[in-house]
Formats: sequence, structure tokens, C-alpha cells
Amino acid sequence: MKTSSAQHSDSSCTFCSGKGYFQLLLGGSETCSNCQGTGKVR
Repeated sequence: MKTSSAQHSDSSCTFCSGKGYFQLLLGGSETCSNCQGTGKVR
């Protein structure tokens, strides 16, 4: 995982921390609705 402070045009999604999904408390995962699972913000 990159850890740079430079801003890029396709930055990581802040809702899912760039993973593209949320880890659910009871197990499993759910696709991030903000970035549609891409992990990037347009």
C-alpha cells in the first residue's frame, strides 16, 4: 500500500479507505456505494 501525501487526479475513496468494500461486523463484506467498489474517487 502506498503512503504518500501527494494529491492525484484519482485519489483513494475516503469512505472505504481505498479498499472498495466495507468489512461487516458480523462477517463478510459489502461493496462501497461511494466508489462502486473501485477504491478510487473520480
